[in-house]
This record gives sequence, C-alpha cells and structure tokens, in this order.
Amino acid sequence: MKVFRGAAIIAALCSACTATIADPPGRNSSRDRGGGGGNGGSSGSTSTTGTTGTGTTPTTGTTGTGGGSTGAGGGTTGAGGGSTGGAGGAAGSGGQGGTVTPPPPAGTDPGRVTLHRLNRVEYNNTVRDLLGTTRAPADDFPIDDRGNGFDNIADVLTLSPLHVENYYTAAVALVDEALTTASLRSRLVTCDLAAQGATCARTVLTNFAPLAWRRPVATTEVDALMASVTLAGTQMDAVEQGLKIALRAVLMSPNFIFRVESDPSPTSSTPHSLGQYEIASRLSYFLWSSMPDADLFAAAKAATLGQTSSLQAQVTRMLASPKAAAISDNFAGQWLYTRQIADATPDPKLYPAFDDSLRAAMKLEMEAMFREVVVNGMAADKLLTADFTFANDRLAKHYGLPAVGSATPVKVSLAGTARGGILSQGGFLTVTSHQNRTSPTLRGKWIMNQLLCLTVPAPPPDVDTSIDPTKVMGTLRQQLEAHRSNPACAVCHKTMDPIGLGLENYDAIGAHRTTDNGLPIDSSGELPDGRRFSGGPELANLVAADVNFGRCLVEQLYTYALGRAPEATTGHMDPAVLYGITQSFKGNGYGFKDLVTQIATSPTFLNRRGEP
Repeated sequence: MKVFRGAAIIAALCSACTATIADPPGRNSSRDRGGGGGNGGSSGSTSTTGTTGTGTTPTTGTTGTGGGSTGAGGGTTGAGGGSTGGAGGAAGSGGQGGTVTPPPPAGTDPGRVTLHRLNRVEYNNTVRDLLGTTRAPADDFPIDDRGNGFDNIADVLTLSPLHVENYYTAAVALVDEALTTASLRSRLVTCDLAAQGATCARTVLTNFAPLAWRRPVATTEVDALMASVTLAGTQMDAVEQGLKIALRAVLMSPNFIFRVESDPSPTSSTPHSLGQYEIASRLSYFLWSSMPDADLFAAAKAATLGQTSSLQAQVTRMLASPKAAAISDNFAGQWLYTRQIADATPDPKLYPAFDDSLRAAMKLEMEAMFREVVVNGMAADKLLTADFTFANDRLAKHYGLPAVGSATPVKVSLAGTARGGILSQGGFLTVTSHQNRTSPTLRGKWIMNQLLCLTVPAPPPDVDTSIDPTKVMGTLRQQLEAHRSNPACAVCHKTMDPIGLGLENYDAIGAHRTTDNGLPIDSSGELPDGRRFSGGPELANLVAADVNFGRCLVEQLYTYALGRAPEATTGHMDPAVLYGITQSFKGNGYGFKDLVTQIATSPTFLNRRGEP
C-alpha cells in the first residue's frame, strides 16, 4: 500500500504532463507512420519540401532545361541550372547553362521547435548513458510517428496515455535495476545511504536530476523530489524506498521525457539565443541521439557553446566518438532507407538466395559506406560513385565477386565491375522493389525524393496503380510503357520510371542480370530535365553532379538536426541559412563534417522564438 502512495506522489509530480502534451502538431506537421517507405516507398514522400514546392526558396525557374517557375525544376536553383550556370559550369552536367540565382534575403526569424518528446531511439540511448543499463525499454513503446521523412520531428511526436503508462513501467524497472545491480548502484549512489539517510538521498538526487533533466536543477526542485523520501520516513519505510520513488519521479518528469527549450516570453516573436544547456542537448541529440556527456555539460557550464570555435571542436570530438554511429543508424537509416532492409520480404520462391545472412550483409554494407563519409572524410557525392564497397563472403558471392575471406565486411574494389555507389547496393535495390519484381517506379521516386528533393505528384484518386503482366508480354519496361498510355498514370510515371529504368540490370534483391523475362534489358533512361543516360553508373554520375543533390542533402540533414521542416515564409532565416550552408558544402568538396559544423553553428540552430 505504501508503494502505491509513493506512486501517487509521482503522479502529482508529473501532473504538468497533461498540460505539456496538449501542445498540438504545428503547421509544419506531416505524419508518416513509422516503418513506411520500404516496398511501398512512402517514407520520405513528404521529404523536406515543406510548403515551398521542391525547395526552400522558390526561384524564377529560368535556369537550364530543367527550370520551372516553382515546379519540379524549382527549389534553390532549379533542376537544370546551378547558381553559377549549371552543376558543372556554364554548360555542365547540371543543365544547359542558366541565369545566376541571387541569394535569398537574410531574414530575422529563426523559427521555433515544438516541445520535443524523446523518440524511442533517443529514450533508449539516454537511459543507457544516464544509468549504464543495457535494457531497451522504449522498444515496447508505441511506434513513433514520422514527419518530413524522419521520426524525430517534434511536431508529430505526440504523447498518449499509453506512453505515460509505458514510462512508469520503464521507470520502475530502470530504478530497481540501478539500485540492485552493484556496478550500476555505485555510479548512482555515492554515499552511505543506510548511515546518512535523507542527507545521502538528497546528495543522490542533487547529482542525478541535473543529468537526467540535462540542465542545472534548483534547490526547490530537489526539495519537491525529497518529499517522497520524507513521506517514506513518516510511514516507517526505509529511506531507500523513498529514494526509489523519487528517482522514478525524475524519469517520469516532463523535464526528462521532453527536450525542453524555454522562451523568456512564450508569446513573443522576438528571437533569442538558446541557453547553453539547450545547445548542448540540441548538439548531442543531433549527433548521438542521446543526452550530453560530461564534456558537453562542462562546456555548457563554462558558457562556451555560443562560440563557433568551441562548437567546431565539439563536432570534431563527437563525430570521432563511437556514439556517432547514431547518425548513421538514425539519419542515414531513414534518409537512405537502411532501416527498411530489416523489413524487406522478397518472395522466397522467386528469390531463394535472399536469407537473413544476406539481409544482414546488405545492411552492414550501406552502414559502412556512410561511415566512410562521417568518419573517414569521403566526399558525400562519392556515396553515388565510389568504386569500392564493403562486403563479407556472403555479399561478395551475391555480387559475383571473389571471396574476401571474412564474415565481417571488408573494403573491396569494384573497379571493372557493373557496380559502384549506393545505387548498385543490394540493400537499396531490395527495399525499392516489390516482393515479386523490381520497381523502376519506386527506385525513380526514391532518387527524386531522397537525393534530389524533387516533388513527385500523388496518383489521382481511385487510379489503378497495379500492372497486369498478362496484358503486355515482354520486359518490365514494355509493361510500364503500356501502363503510361493511361493519361492518369502518365502524370506520375513519366518522371519516375525513366529514372528507375536505368537500374533494371539489378533484380529485386540486387543481383546483376542482363535479361528480363528472357529478353535483353534496355537500361537507358532520362532525368526530369531531359538529360539522358544508359545504365546505373551513368545515372549515378549524373545524380552526383546534379545541382539538386547537394541542396537536398543539406535540407535532409538540416531537417533532422533541428527536428522541424525548413520554412520559406517571408522574413524567415531558413532560406538564406540553407543557401549559405549549401554553397559552403559544395565549395568545400561535399565534406560531411563541414556540413555538420555549418548546421551546428547556424543562427537557426542556436536561436529560437516564442509562438505569438
């Protein structure tokens, strides 16, 4: 009975949750159910285009052959033109030349991020770093909603009664483990609780709450937590019982469950700098999907996180940490669809070679390639054109390569083969296929959405999107051509299919082939701006050189870093900030660390405003 009374105290301490969770999704909200986007290709369909068409800054659309007023060629520079007259120069591979696009006006509004609930990954990582646990309690929480292609978008991370129930269950289990496991207890309880009683309990809470809430804690807040310790004493319970309830309350508090950023004047549109501890949290959840470490807390205490040099040093340090694997797992996992590999289900009768060992090897290959960009400094555009990959014996066999003599992936040259870059990797090719065949449509849509940030029109209502192979015999190209003869279908397929058809030499699990349905494969294709290619390697080179590739990657990472979509309203900072970051990213050779640093030191990352 006494324990239930303690639970009531937790409920009282957390009563603020009911007010906190009432904050509705904002006007940027765009929900995709988590887990979508595998064979269906829906995740990322809202991408980072926000409310501005295909980019954050509409242009006049006079650039090159791919220009459009604000349509598929729109965005910062238009699909066919570059800010200096094409992706590769006056008549480079980005288009047929074009007018120079002036930078957007600077703007003064840094925007705001809705109160950000920790998503499932962030919760698991945070309790790991806070308590030293190996548990993953958030695996049992409701699936996180997705917005703008990611599951860390604050607007859609709502809170339900089931979440609160799960948080209580997790808090009970985590605190019990922390107090009963010697190695975990020693990092939490640093005094003699039995001998010092309430004095020791206060010490524990004074040390623990600032870490859990990721900011300094006021004496009055510790006093409130100590109420359960005092109550336990009046009911003849041991001090440890009261401390246990207080620790649960810390983990049930909105200060733990949410990433709180305060506005001095909540209804004011006047911009203000984030607090030092708020910057520390933004940076740590951006790069590690977890709480700040001791170095970040120390920098916040020293008030150095507003200095560019300090932020640059932190980015370098944090990207070198093993915890930076989180940006591969969570950013690249959603941007490149690496997460979807786990859910792919090719038809075992048609593709008996696909098994769990191949699935695992495909995922490891894509993760290792992205780590080359994050850790080893490979230029981001080389993701598309690299002449090497990372394969173990299982994947090497699948690709028709010599055995590498390793069950773990090793770097393998692809020189002289039909492969190179992520567009020829089995994981990507599998998740953009149907169970029983390839899908040039899904592959083309993925390239447009994820790599170029170009909008694909939604299919008209009630249109039949299926293809009946019995009506048209021949290759899938021929079947799609017949499908596009229907004007309702042609609206979407005329832009997506000609891109994806360039990858038809790879089947639904990424094995190379030269025939389809017994007929030779024609892998020629065309980008929306009219540039033609033949086969995957030529397609990859064109996409890597496309003016939209750099812009798109900047927008994707910017959206992930801030937990909100870019805005293009008059006076907003986003258009000019994104333009400047994109120019720097391209000018510095597509260096990922430079991109992260540019985002982390941008005025929109370091400032916010209230909600008028």
